[in-house]
Amino acid sequence: MNKCLKQLILLMTILLSGGAQLYSQAHNVINGLVTDTNNEPLIGANVYIYKTIEGAVTDVNGNFRFETTRTDSVTLVVSYLGFKEYKFQANILNLKDLVIVLQPKETVIGEVIIVASNFNFGQDANKLKSMNSLDVVMTGSSNGDIYAALQSLPGTQKVGENGRLYVRGGESDETQTFVNGMHVLVPYTTNAENTVQRSRFSPFLFKGINLTLGGYSAEYGQALSSVLPMQTTDVSSSDKLGVSFSPFNVNVGGTVSNKRSSWSFNGDYMNMYLYNKIFPDKYNWINPYQKLSGETQYKIEFNPNNILKIYAGYDYTFFKQKVNDSFDPTINKRNLDLNESNIYLNSTYKSYLPKGYVLFLGVASSLVYNKVNDALTPNDLFKNDRNEIHLKSTMSKSFTNNYKLSLGAESYLRNSKKKYNNPLSNSKDLKYNLDYNIYSAFLDNSFKIHKKIYFNFSGRMEYQTNNEKVNFMPRASLSYIPNSHLQLSTIYGIYSQSTKDDILVYNKKGLSQELSDHYILSLSYNKSGLVFRFEPYFKKYRKLPLAIDGNYYSKGYGHSKGIDLFLENETLINNLRTTLSYSFNDSKRLTLDYPEKSTPQYATQHNFNISLRYFIPPIKTYVGVSNLFASGRPYHNPNKTGYMNSKTTPYNSLDVNMTFLVKPNIILYSSLTNILGRNNVFNYKYSTDLDVNNTYSRVPVISSRERFFFIGVFISLNNTKAYEVSNF
Repeated sequence: MNKCLKQLILLMTILLSGGAQLYSQAHNVINGLVTDTNNEPLIGANVYIYKTIEGAVTDVNGNFRFETTRTDSVTLVVSYLGFKEYKFQANILNLKDLVIVLQPKETVIGEVIIVASNFNFGQDANKLKSMNSLDVVMTGSSNGDIYAALQSLPGTQKVGENGRLYVRGGESDETQTFVNGMHVLVPYTTNAENTVQRSRFSPFLFKGINLTLGGYSAEYGQALSSVLPMQTTDVSSSDKLGVSFSPFNVNVGGTVSNKRSSWSFNGDYMNMYLYNKIFPDKYNWINPYQKLSGETQYKIEFNPNNILKIYAGYDYTFFKQKVNDSFDPTINKRNLDLNESNIYLNSTYKSYLPKGYVLFLGVASSLVYNKVNDALTPNDLFKNDRNEIHLKSTMSKSFTNNYKLSLGAESYLRNSKKKYNNPLSNSKDLKYNLDYNIYSAFLDNSFKIHKKIYFNFSGRMEYQTNNEKVNFMPRASLSYIPNSHLQLSTIYGIYSQSTKDDILVYNKKGLSQELSDHYILSLSYNKSGLVFRFEPYFKKYRKLPLAIDGNYYSKGYGHSKGIDLFLENETLINNLRTTLSYSFNDSKRLTLDYPEKSTPQYATQHNFNISLRYFIPPIKTYVGVSNLFASGRPYHNPNKTGYMNSKTTPYNSLDVNMTFLVKPNIILYSSLTNILGRNNVFNYKYSTDLDVNNTYSRVPVISSRERFFFIGVFISLNNTKAYEVSNF
């Protein structure tokens, strides 16, 4: 393994030196000064070339300077919170010694963005933290995965054996994903046991990614802890074609544009055979992990006030591996064979009607078909089919500069089928067919009660057909925004989510929706290249499923409380971005088969992440280093008294990555996770029988790989920039 590590470091060094040789184009300098109408310098204004990552942030004197390889006419954009965006087109040679004066923008209620518990990844300068799709690709050890990139933020917890998103002491299922406002039933790919699952979506599909850690609006339901709304790109004005490839996948994507419409496509094939040969993992593969996926979008503007978006995605995953009993490899030998198909369809229509009304209509369908042979014992068969139809309509209007009303209704139509057959067992097949619907309506009122004080009061009602119960959930927030840099907010809300199908089927009539009450305080500051956030929170769980006398009832409860800290600085050293995030969480529940109120196995009390990203202009190279630390996770040791009575050793991973902007149309990205090769233990699995020493034997639950090396190339084939958001 040490030999492999040395080879990887050598390869990354060669790539870095190669980037210097490949970058030989002439540089043009863009520089100037940004001020307000009183001739006061604006510190931390964002200056960039439209649809690229080439740009800079103004310093303490309002000055900016950056280099570009562009030689033709470009569009320069200057944005700053509280001011009108400044955009103009000019020849690159005329963009020197500029003096740009930004005009103040009167804030109306529809433009107010409350950043409490929100992290926004997009190109909206009014958001607390701006990030485009390439930033998602280059974040730490994300390897281009949306969920992995988000795990560098405070409030998230590291669960390394599956890679899913866990937020503020909640399970991964408590965080729900939405595309253009429509729900995604299964946003993760499937994978082998103790192997990271990735997002089904490419980050290049989206212009905005918004992780909301809690306290979200009444528009979103069926999420106890968090929501992840993502907005796809708009109609493209030009044709694009690009490819990307790595040692285990190849991707082709592009866009065909018309005057008012565009059609985009993206196809990907992943095969881990070659990678497993070079860097073997801990599994015995018969057929390596493979995934074939494709997605397409059609977007049309019938006129500037009427926009239709249609999205369709499909992926097929399959693999086969030899497995056996964890404690006695001579028994239960089998060839686990998994096949899964996932289909997601999404269509939305948005219309700007007369008198300021805005209409939104959406429909989405999720279909997942999962089949596993030799799942638990030789010759058994496991099948799980799930589908959901999500219907939604909203209407909104700003009646004055001080009041905005939004209202809507939506339906979730769900079906789940599961069957398990074991020919070696005398018992009948285990199976169920579960149907239920959830109907909801919501109302949202936003008020500007003072030029610096904003209040929101909303409510949501949900009715679930299987238990015929109704939930009313009020939500409110009060924000004080004295200037464009500072926000103070307090948030309260009740949130609900249907119990998991595998539990709900035991007591369809008796189990209510699970509930959580959110209490959040937030302080956010953003100025001069410095972003700071401090958020204490408390979540109270109610009506969780609890096993009592062989059945489940909505009598479980719990809490999750903690503090999130976030600090990002881009002014200490030129071209260096430093990010620190820390989360403290105290979470306990009495749910499922817990004999007492305990900390869930996935929860970690302390999570600390530090990341550095440095840009080297002469060779157009980003170098990143990040370190993630998480305190030990609780687990149950049957050899000791009590429940959840032990803790694993702390988790730690030091990761490095490099991104070379070789040419405007070529990006080379490489990363190496857990460079020190630490053997992180996530849990322990215990035998069901006592051994000769009258104790229960155990094996650690660890990742299938100690390290993961990734290298990828992104290429635009028609002379556009590989790092434009809309390329793929």
